[in-house]
This record gives sequence, C-alpha cells and structure tokens, in this order.
Amino acid sequence: MIPNLKVDVLAPVPCKGVPSETDYNALDKLAEAIAEKHKDHGFRSP
Repeated sequence: MIPNLKVDVLAPVPCKGVPSETDYNALDKLAEAIAEKHKDHGFRSP
C-alpha cells in the first residue's frame, strides 16, 4: 500500500539497548534529513 501514498520514506534508525555514539549520530542525520524535507516542501518550524 505504500506505493500509493505520496510520502517520502526515510531510513529508520534501529537501536537495541542503550544508544551508542553511532546511534546518536544516525539520529542526528535523520533529524537533518527530516528538517531538509520540511524545508523542501515549504513547512515552517514554529
């Protein structure tokens, strides 16, 4: 059903247990990707 949606699918950040530095770096990259997608689509932050 996902191909019928008009959305951008970003890669998840899997983490088991206590997050490591690598996990936090992956979350930072995901947050940057989300912010960039919002900017591209004209969404503003509050």
